[in-house]
Amino acid sequence: MTLNKSTMPAEKRNVGYKPRLSAAIDFDWKLKNFYDRMFVYLLIVSLVLRTIWLDCPQNSLIFDEKYYVNVARIILGLPHDPDVYAGAPPGEDPNKEHPPLAKLIIALSMRILGDNAWGWRLPSIIFGMASIFIFYVLMKRVSKSPKLALLASFFYSFDNLVFIHSRIATLDIFVLAFMLLGFYWYFLNRMDLSALALALSTLSKVGGLYGFATIVAYHFVCGLYAGSQLANRKGDKKARIRRKIQSRLLWREKLRWFERFTTVYALSSLIILFVLDYFWAGYKNPLDHLIHIYRYTLALTRPEPVGIESLPWQWLQNEVKIPYLTVNVIEYPSGKVIGEMVAFVGAMNPLIIYLCLPAIAYVAYNYYKKADDTTLFILAWFCFTYLPFYPLSVISHRISYIFYFLNTVPSVCAAISFTLLHRNSPKTVIALYLIAVLIGFATLFPFKRIP
Repeated sequence: MTLNKSTMPAEKRNVGYKPRLSAAIDFDWKLKNFYDRMFVYLLIVSLVLRTIWLDCPQNSLIFDEKYYVNVARIILGLPHDPDVYAGAPPGEDPNKEHPPLAKLIIALSMRILGDNAWGWRLPSIIFGMASIFIFYVLMKRVSKSPKLALLASFFYSFDNLVFIHSRIATLDIFVLAFMLLGFYWYFLNRMDLSALALALSTLSKVGGLYGFATIVAYHFVCGLYAGSQLANRKGDKKARIRRKIQSRLLWREKLRWFERFTTVYALSSLIILFVLDYFWAGYKNPLDHLIHIYRYTLALTRPEPVGIESLPWQWLQNEVKIPYLTVNVIEYPSGKVIGEMVAFVGAMNPLIIYLCLPAIAYVAYNYYKKADDTTLFILAWFCFTYLPFYPLSVISHRISYIFYFLNTVPSVCAAISFTLLHRNSPKTVIALYLIAVLIGFATLFPFKRIP
């Protein structure tokens, strides 16, 4: 398998390349295709794993569900834990530090299914499954390789951090699912829809901004490469002048794209936030809410990490795992703990995260050598969803947690898949690695004993 400029469709090698025009939903879905069929089986397994024992442990809230489930209860006017948001007026989102969209989706589910585990967690399952599907078709479109797309989706589906957040009522999987949709629509050349999806990602949690930055960076680096190719071509003086004019026109086109894309993103965010805030958050002006979020985020600092807090470079080593929920088996009457029955852990699959740096380095090297769109997109995704946490931690001492890496996990899965296939790894090696990933997933599977 070779992913480089010479094997790309002609329209992608052209100077003014734009992703080809297509419908808003064009999955290029052919179940006669071996990889598509295998992906269907992967989806079924993923769905079963995410729904099994969804209400276990009974009457337990997992990690930040303590906040978001009670926020949904307050929005619905239901009785809530008095230790969380005491005195909050019913019908209004008391969790002002985050935009309300994801919390309202959880509340809607609870309105329909009731105040129970299925009501809390079903939206996360739906968005988690949607994220697997969108990631698959996204990677098919970007790489033109269904094999790479299947491998990357396999790794993504069996990453523990993705798995946990795909079945608990927290905000992060909504951010990632909308972000993936924005990426996919971008590569369909549905730019307004892409900007809208990235706005929805940001309205779930402000980390959606990193998805917007990813697309902008990718788009402009594509233009930079095309412009440099024009400038470096040989020819007479008139030809060089024509190429110089073409290069300027290309950059004007990029700037016009940026203006429209940013306008749609910003206006969508403000208009939708205005509506959601007006009815459910108590703000009459969305800018007031954004200022509050900014000030709250700015105040989340600490000189050194404490407890479950961690630094971004620690995430690459799977350090400072977060015990989301642990239920021990206790031998009575002595009170001796003899093992764990349930252990939800915030951490990545070790067989995936430990290959992160080598895979990203290999992708970077291949982009340097051949400058293809697949490697550029993977690098932009990794850099703009992960690297911003370095200056935030080093300069402003921003508090951070390992689950902030969730938005970056798909790019790591794509990088590992690219590396395995581009190096023509033997099928036996790939099969053994797939088994190792499954073993890594099994060691972190939250249910240690059948409930």
